[in-house]
Amino acid sequence: MTIEPSDSGPSHPAPTDAENPQELLGRTQPEMAELPFETRIMQQVFFGPSGLRSGWRVLLFLAGFLLFTALAEIVLTLLFGRISFIPSHALSAGALLRNELATLIGMCGGYLAVLLFCHQSLREYFWIDRRWLPRALTGAVAGFIALTALLLSMEALHLASIVPVEAPVPWLLLQALLWAAGYLCVALFEEGVFRCLLLRTFLQAFGKKPGNARSWWLAALLSSLIFGGVHWSNHGESLVGISSAAAIGFIFCCSIRWTGSVWWAVGFHACWDWAQSFFYGTPDSGLPPASHWLTTTITGPARWTGGATGPEGSLLILPLLVLVLFGTYIAFARRGKSQPA
Repeated sequence: MTIEPSDSGPSHPAPTDAENPQELLGRTQPEMAELPFETRIMQQVFFGPSGLRSGWRVLLFLAGFLLFTALAEIVLTLLFGRISFIPSHALSAGALLRNELATLIGMCGGYLAVLLFCHQSLREYFWIDRRWLPRALTGAVAGFIALTALLLSMEALHLASIVPVEAPVPWLLLQALLWAAGYLCVALFEEGVFRCLLLRTFLQAFGKKPGNARSWWLAALLSSLIFGGVHWSNHGESLVGISSAAAIGFIFCCSIRWTGSVWWAVGFHACWDWAQSFFYGTPDSGLPPASHWLTTTITGPARWTGGATGPEGSLLILPLLVLVLFGTYIAFARRGKSQPA
């Protein structure tokens, strides 16, 4: 069935239920008026000028995430058995790796659902970078140096003492690799959700246009506040620790704006956590490690040492984060390497 030609132009074939949603987006107002009433309502509810609306995109990601996480849990449980993520005494490298691997697989499933349904690419979510490995390694070095500077400052102020643990070298190497693999999964998952998916979604929701800095910083602030807020669930977390998590999340958003990809943030995030748990043996967001190389013993008040929260709960981290932000700006934005996404 066709619509009779009008003075405005040639006729158009009547739409069918099998039409691609992306094709509907390109229709003009007169063409939209020709569609059935229920089709126009569904189009307005689910789709906007940029494709699937932000809220539905998050729900689509969540559905894929839950499905693939459940499947991963079944397979990993059959292979390795069920392991408690947060034991009552300390977090082990094996438990961290096993559980974070499941969530990482779930995240991949969520991205698969979004990319296939919305006809997008990973480049739109800040994953694609020809220099991803150098950026990740640079971020890892920066993360290790930053945490080392924080703990050495505490030791210089007689707030902590750092001593090595006597253990066989092969065991230490194995633990180092397990912690590294586990925290790499943590960094990929958290950066992929909070700095890639949510940041990109908020940018779309706020109607980002090229050069619209206000939309970018608003999206960065909101995603960082959510990232800090989810740390409330960590046992032993403090207000300073939550605030520092939100602040470092904002720094990671800045690194994406200045480098064009998420990989510097992934390297920094993974190595910062690895240095806390394995290298220096401090709690990470309130979670003490079951195995480590060095042992850091705090000897001062919690507001300066972080107490049970770990270094992220120390007030000394605040000037450190300012330095990290400034150093990131000097390294990428000021030197003309900024690639706003």
